[in-house]
Amino acid sequence: MEESPIIERTISSLKKRLETNNNVLILQLEEGFITEATCTFYEPVSDAELVAFSDRIGYQLPDDYAAFLKIANGCRLFDDPNYGGENYLYSLEEILQFTYEEPCEGYLKIGYFYQDNIFIDLNLFNRGQRNYLFVKGHISQFSEGKPLHMNFELWFDRFVISQGTKFWNYSIYTAENYYSTR
Repeated sequence: MEESPIIERTISSLKKRLETNNNVLILQLEEGFITEATCTFYEPVSDAELVAFSDRIGYQLPDDYAAFLKIANGCRLFDDPNYGGENYLYSLEEILQFTYEEPCEGYLKIGYFYQDNIFIDLNLFNRGQRNYLFVKGHISQFSEGKPLHMNFELWFDRFVISQGTKFWNYSIYTAENYYSTR
């Protein structure tokens, strides 16, 4: 299995930032809003657990996603220290629990992010497609998913850079469009 240095560097850097401030991050979000956040990473899975999971679902997992699982079998990202949050990457057990839409063959719902689910199209990945990640509304079907045009490691890196905001909803606005909505 190929290593994913982007995943390793991103998680390592995020953990270092947390350690330097008593496990709390200070974030600047949209429109100058300042808040605090925490992140929690779960215990990693072993190679044997990854093989057993792949055997169970009948699909090979993408290398970058498997690399993440070998560092953290799920996590909570950018939670408010007092109130929690809604940014979860699921553990393998939770994936099996929360991937229930019909039909779900070939899809893995890997996370929940403020009413959105991120999912992997395993059929695309197993046909050699590098951009296999999709987003859908939490109550929508997989067939309603929209391609993110990226793989897991790029998505994870961008999510950390955007400090937990749903960057996939950003549009490029001109100054005229921005000020006309004010």
